[in-house]
Amino acid sequence: MAHTVNPLGSFSISECIEACAGAEDHGQLEDRPFRVLASTAAGALYELVSYTGQPYVAISYCWPSHDFERIGVSNHPSQIVTPGGVIQSDHFSQFMARAIEVHRAAIGFSAAVWIDTHCINQSDEEEKMAQVAILHRIYAHAQTTLIMLEDIALTADEQRALKRFRISQETVALVRRVTSARWFTRAWCSQELVLSARTVFFVHDASNPGNAILVPAESLWHLMDAARNYDRSIPLFNVPRGGISTTLRLFTKTMAYALSIVYYLGCSDEYDKISLVCNILRFTYRFGARPSAFGLDSGSLPVIRLNVLKMANVIAIGRREYSMLLANHGPGNPLQGQTGFGWAGVPVPGDRISELWAAKDYEVDLDRDILVNDTGLLVRGILAQILQGHTWVVHRDAVGLRVTVDTQTWSVSPILMVHSSWTSAGDAQALHDLFLVLTTAAEHAGSDIELHARVAIAYLLAEPDYRYQPAPIPGDLRTLLRDVLGEPVGWLRDIASAMKFIWRDEERASFCTVLLSEGSILLVSGNATDLPDGLSGKTLFQPFVARPKLFSTPMVLTANSMVLESLPLPEETHKCVGCVRGLGMISEAHLGAEQQLRII
Repeated sequence: MAHTVNPLGSFSISECIEACAGAEDHGQLEDRPFRVLASTAAGALYELVSYTGQPYVAISYCWPSHDFERIGVSNHPSQIVTPGGVIQSDHFSQFMARAIEVHRAAIGFSAAVWIDTHCINQSDEEEKMAQVAILHRIYAHAQTTLIMLEDIALTADEQRALKRFRISQETVALVRRVTSARWFTRAWCSQELVLSARTVFFVHDASNPGNAILVPAESLWHLMDAARNYDRSIPLFNVPRGGISTTLRLFTKTMAYALSIVYYLGCSDEYDKISLVCNILRFTYRFGARPSAFGLDSGSLPVIRLNVLKMANVIAIGRREYSMLLANHGPGNPLQGQTGFGWAGVPVPGDRISELWAAKDYEVDLDRDILVNDTGLLVRGILAQILQGHTWVVHRDAVGLRVTVDTQTWSVSPILMVHSSWTSAGDAQALHDLFLVLTTAAEHAGSDIELHARVAIAYLLAEPDYRYQPAPIPGDLRTLLRDVLGEPVGWLRDIASAMKFIWRDEERASFCTVLLSEGSILLVSGNATDLPDGLSGKTLFQPFVARPKLFSTPMVLTANSMVLESLPLPEETHKCVGCVRGLGMISEAHLGAEQQLRII
């Protein structure tokens, strides 16, 4: 059907819903015009044939283009026999053909080959949409995915270094060079990696041009993880990375997880990322008329990426999966304050809380009517007014810690007898610093800030059920802190991991403590804490679908909230001006706590 939305303009909420229109599809490989390449009798050519259940390998590679410089025989085409005759394929290079031979010798038998360019009819838009919708089945069903790094060549010494599992400056440099391959920067390729049951890499042989060198994926992953301890620019890949059990793959399939894999990578058509996300989720979805923006200019790219975010959030709500509502607090969320989408989230790389959202852990059953329509997000939850707020900024440098609360600034003195485990890991060091800051604030600041600091410490040290406001920690905090920091991190390890959301970078943390109209004091951080006029006087709203049933380890230790303008717009619509994550829940006990709101 014809699509009426301008793909290069910023989607309104009604246009976004239209762009997401389609239907879930449960077809299998055999239900489609599914094809593979099979060796001819002579063995020198590959022929395009129908899939009849034969074993096959899949190819993951970067399409040839003017800005992609391949090496050696990667620039030499192979011949393919098609129903229309023999063709020369720039996509199916001689390097690929050689890699397939090497893999065939390694496994001891011949398998067919699936490569998107030739096994999908690129001139048939209907077939392309059908095939893209089942890519998760295609890659998962392949015996192995052969990953082609056609712009990398390794010497004999470098090949040996990849197998030694020793980390040195030379090995780190080698890993950096291998991971500079274009393949690691492309959204399609990362999707293929996650979908594959097993993967191997192929690189050029610098010592013997024309050869293809097989690099076991496990060897490369091991060296990449080790090398990242020395060079943080080396890519960090979300697991699974091929060869991971089906159980684990299913455990982590949330929209926030899937979108984080592809959103920040390159893609010739940014709208393809919506299909890639559906594939990573194993969600076979046929869009009625997905927008397309090939050949967009750099000025249009930010708008297209915003539209992709909007579509991902709408699709997630439609699937009753609310992980993106746990990712809406991130600093720099480009949807913050956007009419219709102020509630929506953008993936926060490495944020396990949003990536591991599961319906069983949240109060989803209390809001069966949640939906997005032309007028906004209709959602039920708990709300309260913010009566007072204090802004905290923590700086860590070579000298030590400095903290500013509102307009007061002071240095933070250390606590003696700290167990080494508190400073040997980044998460634990951050929690260690937060304890010191809160303790020092309780000593230096006025009684109001002291109360906020003591309540925050109580949240951190109490048994992890933050549904109820804890009593402030009484007594001498420095003595208590010496006892806490004198022990290994142990049971606080999960809290240390969950508290990463307050840190804007490794040297700076920013958060607020707020007093609510129902009497609770919460510690929160997010994009709304940077509002020029602050949080005081605004409304804090926690949707049921983002309220944990029970605050417990390992990850469900925080709750996400929307910050709304205190006065509703006409027709009782509420404008979301930002979002926060924090310790503590709004009490359900006070009058008017539970409400259904329409939010834009």
